[in-house]
Amino acid sequence: MLQLLLSPRRGWEDIAVDGFASTEILRKGFVPLIVVVSLTCLPSLWYHSDATVAGVCERMVACFVKFLASFYVASFCFSLYIPSCTDNVMSMNKNHTFIVYSLGILALLNILTNLLPMVPDMLYLLPVYVYFIMWRGITFMEVKFNGVISFMLLNLFALLLPPFLFQYLFNLIIPA
Repeated sequence: MLQLLLSPRRGWEDIAVDGFASTEILRKGFVPLIVVVSLTCLPSLWYHSDATVAGVCERMVACFVKFLASFYVASFCFSLYIPSCTDNVMSMNKNHTFIVYSLGILALLNILTNLLPMVPDMLYLLPVYVYFIMWRGITFMEVKFNGVISFMLLNLFALLLPPFLFQYLFNLIIPA
């Protein structure tokens, strides 16, 4: 994942060469990562005077659920729309691998925002870089030339927006 952050094109090439099963990446990489992301909600007990243990536990569950639910939303959307972007070639292993790595990078950004007492405005622009990383994955996903725009729109609506929408919904439900 570090390779994806530093050199996205080379990172996607390395992922393609490795060829791990998406279920293995999901089970041994993504789920433990989102558990760590949810555990990073705990430091808010120390630097927010109004934080309660129950409220932090609710935030931890919400943080875990938003990424897990986003994986399933993205998987569903990709299964519907990726054939139109890739000459009707669909590999669920590739789809899930792409989704897991993309959401994993968003989860790493969430770790940063959870650990900082005050989030700098610059961190809110980092999902744009994640979108760039997804764009560099068009060769990994074997997107045809005239399917790039629809693929990028799919990434926007199926991968980038769901975690933020779930977070917004949880913020409405969970009291501050």
